[in-house]
Amino acid sequence: MNKRLLPSNDLAFKKLFGSEDCKDILRGIIGDFFDVWPEIDDITISSPYSIEAYMEILKQADGKEEAVKKLRQTIKDVSADFKVAGFCAEAQLRKDKYFIVRALRYAFDKFCRNYGRQGEMERRPDGEYLLYSSLKPVYMLNILGYQQFTTDDDALRILTLYDYRRKKSLDREYLTIAFFELGKDYVETENQRHWRTCFNTGEASDNAPEYIKKAARIISIDNLEPEEREMINRLEDNQEVYKSIIYTAYLDGKTEGEMIGEARGEAKGEKEKAIAIAQSLFGAGMPISEISRHTSMTEDEIRKLAH
Repeated sequence: MNKRLLPSNDLAFKKLFGSEDCKDILRGIIGDFFDVWPEIDDITISSPYSIEAYMEILKQADGKEEAVKKLRQTIKDVSADFKVAGFCAEAQLRKDKYFIVRALRYAFDKFCRNYGRQGEMERRPDGEYLLYSSLKPVYMLNILGYQQFTTDDDALRILTLYDYRRKKSLDREYLTIAFFELGKDYVETENQRHWRTCFNTGEASDNAPEYIKKAARIISIDNLEPEEREMINRLEDNQEVYKSIIYTAYLDGKTEGEMIGEARGEAKGEKEKAIAIAQSLFGAGMPISEISRHTSMTEDEIRKLAH
């Protein structure tokens, strides 16, 4: 393993932006990308980083696809609230056909989750609660390790609800979604450049803000607990098995669909081929619904293979 993780690593991302003792780092990245510095106070992390909880899930993960899936999703979930808004973030290193709609779903879900929230609602003079008054703006940051937008060299895109024909917005920016592409050159501020360096190298520039330097120190392998190193190894091993099955076909210039399609399309032993493919993909941690889509087997049939 390298001496330094990248912040885009699932566990490192959660540790940096989901730990109670790293709220200064979280506050820093929110302010650097959304320019809301004076308003970022009283931060509450929705799902705090807990290596103990993740290790417990990992103990259940051997041979259980749902447990591995739950672990990955739990680690990726970065969500927080501060006084006037909510925040969520995700790192996506490989191009995904449905990532944009997934990001939208994540942001809207964060927005709706505050509906009717106790302690956040206003009241009428007669004492009745105003359920919608608990809803507040949401900022979402997506860190991308690939090129999502091909029309320019801007590393950062920030999208809001906006009437582009009349050049007017709502009374507040209720939903703000940012996409930061690590491979592009043009950034808007010096601090965004420091974040790009940190995400690409795991290191901080000498003149970077202290919270970015702190982030780089935290993800040094030497500063990780033994349990954190074990989890990183286990998750990387699982991902490598998946990649070895799916992407071997690329050596012959074939896509994932072509590889699976060829094996499935042979008339002789078609059922056996489907079972073999399903077992391999299941062992690599692919979701059952995806395995069913690639084979002729139902989800119930695939579940029985695990027993």
